Amino acid sequence: MEKLLWPAINLFGLVAFLVYKTKTPFMDFVRGRRVEILEGLNKSKNQAQAAADRRKEVEAKIATLDQEKNKIFSEWKEKETIQTRAIQESSARILSQLKVEAVQNKKSLEEQTRIAISRGFRRSVLAQAEQKIGQALNPEVHGKIARNLTAQLERGAS
Repeated sequence: MEKLLWPAINLFGLVAFLVYKTKTPFMDFVRGRRVEILEGLNKSKNQAQAAADRRKEVEAKIATLDQEKNKIFSEWKEKETIQTRAIQESSARILSQLKVEAVQNKKSLEEQTRIAISRGFRRSVLAQAEQKIGQALNPEVHGKIARNLTAQLERGAS
């Protein structure tokens, strides 16, 4: 047993000496690590709080986005209704103008036809009537009517 006692005492002495010498650096390491861990925890806590605050902001913005969406949709519906009414009114006005023009054109053609018949130019009256009907139905007149209708619709829409 004596053989094991001296090596055990030497080992104990060596361990005591190592603990004594490494105690200060080890304690400094532990203290530094503790400070780092606490700083990391505080930083994490601050980040978690910032994230929670940001989440609340985002949720508030989402709530206002729904309100804005509903507001924009109702404004759009209102504008659509106004434009629809304007288009209907302008369409009715255009139709009445076209009817008046048709009546005027009819009266004008009848008058011209009477004058031509009264002068005895049946053939030339027929040629003129045919020519005027052809002019009234050509693509240029249709284009003019379409442009007038488009212009009135645009004025009514704006």
